[in-house]
Amino acid sequence: MAESQTLSLIDSRHPGYLSGMTDWRKWRLTYEGGDDFRDSYLERFSTREDQEDYGVRKAITPVPAFAKAAINDIRNAIYQRLRDVVRKGGSEVYQAAVNGSNLGVDHRGSTMNAFLGVKVLTELLVMGRVGVFVDHPLVPAGATLANVSRPAPYLYKYDIEDILSWTCSKPEAPSEFQAILLRDTVMQYDQSTMLPSLSVERYRYMWIEGGRVHLQFYNLKKEEVDGAGLPGGPMQLELDRIPFVLLDIGGSLIKDVCQQQIALLNLGSSDVNYALRSNFPFYIEQKDLRATGAHLKHAATEDGTSTSGGQGAADTSITVGATHGRTYDKGMNPPAFINPSAEPLRASLELQDRLKRDIRELVNLAVSSLAVRVSAESKAMDNQGLEAGLSYIGLLLESAERQIAEFWAAYEERSLRKREVATIKYPERYSLKSDADRIKEAQDLEKLMAKVPGRRVKRELAKGIVQTLLGGKISMDDLAAINREIDNAHYTTSDPQTIIQAAQAGLVGEKTSSVALGFDDDEYLEARKDHAERVKRIAEAQGGMEKVGSDPAARGIADLSADPNAGKEEKAASRNTDLQDTTAQRVRGKGRFAGE
Repeated sequence: MAESQTLSLIDSRHPGYLSGMTDWRKWRLTYEGGDDFRDSYLERFSTREDQEDYGVRKAITPVPAFAKAAINDIRNAIYQRLRDVVRKGGSEVYQAAVNGSNLGVDHRGSTMNAFLGVKVLTELLVMGRVGVFVDHPLVPAGATLANVSRPAPYLYKYDIEDILSWTCSKPEAPSEFQAILLRDTVMQYDQSTMLPSLSVERYRYMWIEGGRVHLQFYNLKKEEVDGAGLPGGPMQLELDRIPFVLLDIGGSLIKDVCQQQIALLNLGSSDVNYALRSNFPFYIEQKDLRATGAHLKHAATEDGTSTSGGQGAADTSITVGATHGRTYDKGMNPPAFINPSAEPLRASLELQDRLKRDIRELVNLAVSSLAVRVSAESKAMDNQGLEAGLSYIGLLLESAERQIAEFWAAYEERSLRKREVATIKYPERYSLKSDADRIKEAQDLEKLMAKVPGRRVKRELAKGIVQTLLGGKISMDDLAAINREIDNAHYTTSDPQTIIQAAQAGLVGEKTSSVALGFDDDEYLEARKDHAERVKRIAEAQGGMEKVGSDPAARGIADLSADPNAGKEEKAASRNTDLQDTTAQRVRGKGRFAGE
């Protein structure tokens, strides 16, 4: 390739690359935080703050990380559902790699869930775009499967800064590339110690020509090299598609919260500085100012050569601060700033709380805006829109992993008909609800169950309660098994109070009551037997059943009484003190119960 063409190729940038590159550093620093974020965005108060004071304030300034917390909540909500991803089919090598065996999917022992959830998903949410390259170890020329072990493909990601330019084969297929230019960072090793000595950059240019993928590397001098950095021309791969997957959600989720976190940084710095520097006594002393002034001669210095401050000194220049004192004339009120008001600090703290809430709300709003690509109806409710936005990100990951599986199979088998391509299926629902939110929503649904007639609707509400409490926490198989149990149950409630009241009123049988409470099918028979024996023991212990007019209920055996409430009158009469010698209450003392 001609030198001028090489220079033009290496320096080319996609319009989408140029339009967003000015904000990338701010997005990344806002998420990562640390000293780099503080050094880049902490501002000096004014020209009155000298460099030394600014350096002291910077050293004690806390770095906020609320944008990171909001992004991590979104990431974790999706990541915890990756365990429910179904990956069927594919080769044995592929299945072993996605489960972390044989060095995993990235030759670093990562499972597919770990690679996508930790590396790819975080970068996608923070920067809005990330690439995944499916690579394959170099097989020596002329090698056959008989003398070379079957190498496994592997994955690595490309940050947005390293995806320089690209051309799509078809407008309707944005991940089908005709040509692409990437920037690699590779390590150079010391030949004597085999340890890395420095990192260097190189360019990777891939294009399709004659139905096959071609690859060419360039060094920083823009010279053609091979994969090892040695001089070499283009290579032809046994692929008909460039093995690169681009994930794009249209923009960073934190692009609208960067300024909020920068404001929090500076507000927090001001508050900490104010609290530290204002925590000193401010010395004041009354003095007759008529004896002072510029019109009077100043006191001589110790050597007697001049007056202190010079003859031209004036008293209009005032030095103020936490370690300085001031005098004021007798009869005057002390200066108002002797005791600085806490109102500015309180207002600043309230503003910071508002900004913290804004960061989370804006991140959630950015996720909700993705729901428009799934369903316009999902915007009806904020929570539904947020869940739909999470579902959109899940669908994007599913599409990307399907392409990865296709490239993986293409590396393993050249023949299209013999390729074993895995089938990928991601969960359809995701949620950001806390446990408290889940419990409250489940309680609201439980109240509706008692008011809505019909068994079918009650069963569906019960399934909604299960989904609310356990959705995203258990596997889809377990959730389906629970729903089948709800469909097969002969009752539509398990509330103990409702069941016991219905049993006492004679509205439900013993067996149904026992099963509805979660006991074994035949447990009610054992309970009936135990109940009869308990009644017998009470009757024998109480005695006096042969007494005329005695009611079993008054003896503590309500089950043998025709009227279980009849014993209350006898009990009240026994406690009446009108005809007794003493008015002391005739009840047992503390801790004296029947049978003691």
